[in-house]
Amino acid sequence: MELTQTNAQGCTRQRSVGPQDPHADPAPLKQACVGPYLLALPQNYFDNQIGTEHDGSFALALEYPSLQPFKPGARRTVNKDIFAQTLSINYSYVDRIDVRQSLRNAYTPMAFEQDDPAASLALRLQGEDVHGLAPYYADMERIRGYRRARGLAENAPGMQDRSHRDWYVARDRNGDIQTIIKCTSRGVTESGVRFSEGRMIRSGERELPECDHFFILPEYRIRARVTYVRAALKDWHRIEQRAGELLVGSIGKK
Repeated sequence: MELTQTNAQGCTRQRSVGPQDPHADPAPLKQACVGPYLLALPQNYFDNQIGTEHDGSFALALEYPSLQPFKPGARRTVNKDIFAQTLSINYSYVDRIDVRQSLRNAYTPMAFEQDDPAASLALRLQGEDVHGLAPYYADMERIRGYRRARGLAENAPGMQDRSHRDWYVARDRNGDIQTIIKCTSRGVTESGVRFSEGRMIRSGERELPECDHFFILPEYRIRARVTYVRAALKDWHRIEQRAGELLVGSIGKK
């Protein structure tokens, strides 16, 4: 096996060869590439707690609400509590289109979606600000009517609240969207979690509403996607800042 791997943007990382110990403490540094940028992070920051996958892909995992990495080896068996606590971070280098366009694509309907009430801001229900975000709620009455007209059965998953997302946006000084967060519809009222001794754990509720949080780091041409439980939405700004600083602070380390 080659000891290094170089990606399409010319970033070369050292590969981890042989058996890896996710319980190693202190956790050794592992390298990863995001586009042309070489990152180095303690291996317990990685989702699998041993580094990148064989092809160089990776996700990072932090614990909510601390936003710190899990202890070495803690994620080798992911139980329901660890699953709920996990804040998953993915970074994508955008080089084929403008990085700002990549964010716009997250809230701009495709040509065939122009009249789909689930696919655009304009056909959603705008509400009062929540946690400093402007909400655009899924209009479930309109969505069901749209799908019903296209022959979808009343009991189909696409007719259920849990299948749809409310959108929350933050804008810059020019009014342009700089953050968009898509969370399980407010029609799902359960949080799925509770707090015990400062730790978030699964409740006995069936549902576990989640959010996908998108933002960009324009100077690096990177789009970030962070996934977490909806109960963490109130900390979206802290989460975004942490995910951005984690990337930037890891670039160029040896």
